[in-house]
Amino acid sequence: MGSNLQLQTLLSNIDSREGVYSKLGGLYAESLRRLALKCEDHFTRSQRNPLRFEESNWSLFRLTSNKPSCNSGDAVYYSAACASDPSNSYAVKICKSPSMDAKQGHLYGLSVQQSMPPHFNLQQDCGHFLACVPQSMLPSDEVSLPTTPPSSLPQPSMSAPGQQVERERVVVITSEIPRQTAADFVREWAAFHKSQPEVYERRVCFLLLQLCHGLEHLKEHGVTHRDLCLENLLLVPNLRRPSQFPQQTTTDNGPSYGSSGVDSQRHLPRLLISNFAKAKRRSSEDAASTSVDPRIKRDHARLAPEIVSAAQYRKFDEFQTGILIYELLHQANPFEVSPALKEQDYRCEELPPIPSVSLYSTGLQRLAQLLLQPDPIKRIHIQEAKRILQSLLWGPRKDLMEQQREKHGQGVGFVDGSRHEGLLNWLDVKRALLMMKFAERSLEPERNAELEDWLCCQYFSSAHPLSLCHTAELLYSLK
Repeated sequence: MGSNLQLQTLLSNIDSREGVYSKLGGLYAESLRRLALKCEDHFTRSQRNPLRFEESNWSLFRLTSNKPSCNSGDAVYYSAACASDPSNSYAVKICKSPSMDAKQGHLYGLSVQQSMPPHFNLQQDCGHFLACVPQSMLPSDEVSLPTTPPSSLPQPSMSAPGQQVERERVVVITSEIPRQTAADFVREWAAFHKSQPEVYERRVCFLLLQLCHGLEHLKEHGVTHRDLCLENLLLVPNLRRPSQFPQQTTTDNGPSYGSSGVDSQRHLPRLLISNFAKAKRRSSEDAASTSVDPRIKRDHARLAPEIVSAAQYRKFDEFQTGILIYELLHQANPFEVSPALKEQDYRCEELPPIPSVSLYSTGLQRLAQLLLQPDPIKRIHIQEAKRILQSLLWGPRKDLMEQQREKHGQGVGFVDGSRHEGLLNWLDVKRALLMMKFAERSLEPERNAELEDWLCCQYFSSAHPLSLCHTAELLYSLK
């Protein structure tokens, strides 16, 4: 009955071609919103209702490989199987550094993680505890440290014989098995960046976009990470069964095909933010402002705004994201190369240039400048950085935005309503092409939803002319 009413509504103005097109545009947008939700359900299914593990469950785990799957800034990871949940794979995270301060830092970071709802781009903690682990599982630089007295904790079947020296560490069980850090990615793909800069820098845009999604989630829950570096960003393979067709992604300039047949190059990995040991939660004074105690309210009312809001941390992660852009593009951290930059009132134009080797280079250079603004008030928000990356990946490109600007005259503000019609038409066309692409792919039994599809749907299901204009002003300095 509902579909009949919807059809009647659509056909109510059937003699007007313009009216029908307008309604079709709305249908495409609504379809993409539903598709984005289906993709979200597909990719986050494993995060819902996860099992929780405690110290008493330690004996249920066994390694599936004696070699670490990943060595990150704060931990070593091993892939493992759980006897009580054999259908799923897990990673055993052995936190580094035996000192009491380091252990407290790990436990604090884990408490921050557990205080937030799960997110696709944040590492999920399925349980953590102190346990004695075999020395063979530790990084080589920790092997010579003093041993820990034997523990009564049950050891997993993956352990070596009981005579082996054991050391107490913070152990975390996670549902994602990282295969490399962003630092490993940068190192291993250096030659690829030189030979195929367009493909590499497009992938960097996707990794940065995932980082922005994760940081948005942190900000929504009053958390600043404060230690964003390549070693703390984990990459988890998102492999699907191989298809007889090459990987295809839609760009603003048309489809592009990955040239490598290797799965690790064809499929976009999932990025996870880890290591919250230096994270800063929103000041506890915020909670005090709602306290019933009038004395606390009065004291809170006398605090300066920068203390109440922890303003010095508000755009801390944005700044570090700007540095990451340089490092992901095989450039040095500008403030390591020229420490004097921070000691003076530098201008963004004084930051080292990023070599222009692809159609993404100039945009990434501009994004880095906006994120590395010395004045935090002028520094862009992570949400604006996300929109810039979406624009770099899927458009509209600079030539289209300039065309709209020239067509409607330069005397009027760029976000003026008269300029929206062309951008709305552009959005309708892109949404229609996307729906056609997904319809065709649904007939290919071996093709599943890709991570790029979800990210693309998120963009086109929520984009509107005003946001496109604002992003163009930032990215292309158009007014």
